[in-house]
Amino acid sequence: MLNEAMQTMAQQNRGGRHAHQGGEANQFSTFKDLQDMKPPLFKEVVEPLEADEWLNTLEQKFCLLRVTEELKAEYVAHQLEGKAGVWWSRYRTNLPTNAVVTWDQFKTPLRNTYIPQGLMTIKHTEFMNLTQGTKSLTKYLHAFNNLSRYAPEMAHTEVKKLASFKRGLGPMLSKNMAGNKSTTFNEFVSDALTQENSNAVYAASKKRKRAYEAGASQSKAQVTRKPAYRPPNVVTRYRPPQKKSNVKTGVRKAFIVALPRGATGQGGPKTPPDNRPSFN
Repeated sequence: MLNEAMQTMAQQNRGGRHAHQGGEANQFSTFKDLQDMKPPLFKEVVEPLEADEWLNTLEQKFCLLRVTEELKAEYVAHQLEGKAGVWWSRYRTNLPTNAVVTWDQFKTPLRNTYIPQGLMTIKHTEFMNLTQGTKSLTKYLHAFNNLSRYAPEMAHTEVKKLASFKRGLGPMLSKNMAGNKSTTFNEFVSDALTQENSNAVYAASKKRKRAYEAGASQSKAQVTRKPAYRPPNVVTRYRPPQKKSNVKTGVRKAFIVALPRGATGQGGPKTPPDNRPSFN
């Protein structure tokens, strides 16, 4: 099909040159003219509307060229690669032989394939539920701009776009920006970025202050802390066992000598009287 189109264009160019000699300009731009403008390729999409953006980019380039509706479809078909190229080949097999596809007939099935209505509804719901949460304002802005394309009725004017953006701001930033008088979206975003930076600086200073106070209180506690109680070290000196002394002190112990029954104790001069102590 491309060869046929190129041959047709060559014939038209020849006719155009003859016409130019007669004072008329060439009617159609060539495929090379489109390639010189470096049109984007289309392989697959991450976001559904990437397909729509690709089509819009090509339409902007076609505004600078002189091509028919049929040539638009023929030229753009050669910008499809990968999965998109396979899809177009299969789509062509379902058409009649030598069927001519116009630009609108090309765009409609591509949009139906890559931008299904069910997925558009899901993205619309994501936009309506979008909030800043723990994201930075820059990341929230990027997500807002991306998803707002799926809900144009909520962001097609400055007032509606600004209201939708404010609705998803975090609690602190929403409170800080409550009195902001900006009337345009860009002005409000600029002021919000400045406020977010101020909040970050203030939070950092508070954190440093708490860390300093915590360190100072710990140092003070260490200085005034009472020493821990330690029991005194009692040294017990070893004393070897003492030997008993065998030296007599000179004191004589008295004892009683039991006499046989009937003895009077008068038998001899050394016999002590009855029941009297005897000393050796």
